[in-house]
Amino acid sequence: MTETVEKHIKKLHRLEKKGDLEVEHLLKILKNPSKEYIAPLQEMVVLYDWQPMNDELIIPFAAWVEAICIYLEEGTQGLIKAIDKPKEFFLIVFGVLEELPIDEALPAFLNIAETFSAGITDEQEFFVQKYVYPLCEISHQLKGEKMSKDLHEAFVPILKQIISFAQTKKNETIMCSAAVCFQAFGDKSDI
Repeated sequence: MTETVEKHIKKLHRLEKKGDLEVEHLLKILKNPSKEYIAPLQEMVVLYDWQPMNDELIIPFAAWVEAICIYLEEGTQGLIKAIDKPKEFFLIVFGVLEELPIDEALPAFLNIAETFSAGITDEQEFFVQKYVYPLCEISHQLKGEKMSKDLHEAFVPILKQIISFAQTKKNETIMCSAAVCFQAFGDKSDI
């Protein structure tokens, strides 16, 4: 184990023992990803009896570790496959994707959009709402940058589809988040 990984794991142990561990501390692993984190993180899940996805008001650290380890092991393709896991694991996946470099996150969001490319169903409303929010956050990071023509052409139809669906459902949260994305992915003529 490298010194950097060892230091970070020790810090995570210290924070957990004090009761100060937050998801953000785990997500910092994504800044310098290394497969060396996988075993120590999985040991921490067992040692501290961290919870998986649950219906209680308990932070599911085990689920966050699982998603981080999936990324460390398989990259964004592993995360894309993991969105279908039970108990709304996609919420964790979107949280991890949001922390990745934009050049990794955007292609993953494009791949995930294929799950509703044929049309958004009523059952997918919550999923789409949670999909568009981190995309909105990423678009804030892109403000002022010129989007490539390929990304523009890929995301504009997706955003239009999301806005159209949101209008039929009168879901202003989805509508607003998708509209904000146009600042990065489209322009006024696209709306």
